[in-house]
Amino acid sequence: MDNKEIQRQRMMRYFIDAAKEIIKEEGVNELTVRKVGEKAGYSYATIYNYFNDLNTLLAYCAFDFLEDCYRYVVSFKDKTEDCRERVGICGAAYFRYFAENPDMFQIIFLEELGKGSEEVIKNFTQPSVALLLGETIVECSKQGYIRKEKIGFLAELIASSIHGKLLFFLKGRNIESLEDMITSIKNEIELLIELVG
Repeated sequence: MDNKEIQRQRMMRYFIDAAKEIIKEEGVNELTVRKVGEKAGYSYATIYNYFNDLNTLLAYCAFDFLEDCYRYVVSFKDKTEDCRERVGICGAAYFRYFAENPDMFQIIFLEELGKGSEEVIKNFTQPSVALLLGETIVECSKQGYIRKEKIGFLAELIASSIHGKLLFFLKGRNIESLEDMITSIKNEIELLIELVG
């Protein structure tokens, strides 16, 4: 990587970090290019040298937040030796991360990121947090708990269930507490592993 590319990535990182900070402090609806430029210490117009528009910057933030989520979830990964329990623990940690960071959930899963974000999406591989879930399910398959041909199916069921529950939880459409939801997710994952196995 040449110096020009290193400088370009460094500048992009300044703006991504500034945008993420604004989102965490004020919420996604308060994000503007002027605020990002000010927080990063540059003219807001400079942002357009690195991002097509605010939506493109948001797309980069979305992928960055997914990596933050991965680092959070992976910190729970080794709480048990049982791979089946590990799937439940990781699923519950994933739920908790977004339940406690609803703006991140909104950016990643609900925000309309526009056409400019297509370029960003093409450049990113599968999020690390999804790879972690997949690896843990593969481990369950190797240990004989899940049939190999059901790995992808189980991963999709778990992801759909968690995202559906998150949406209802974040929109206040259920009466369960966060801890009750966490218990429910662990129990549901345990049942899904048993049924799909």
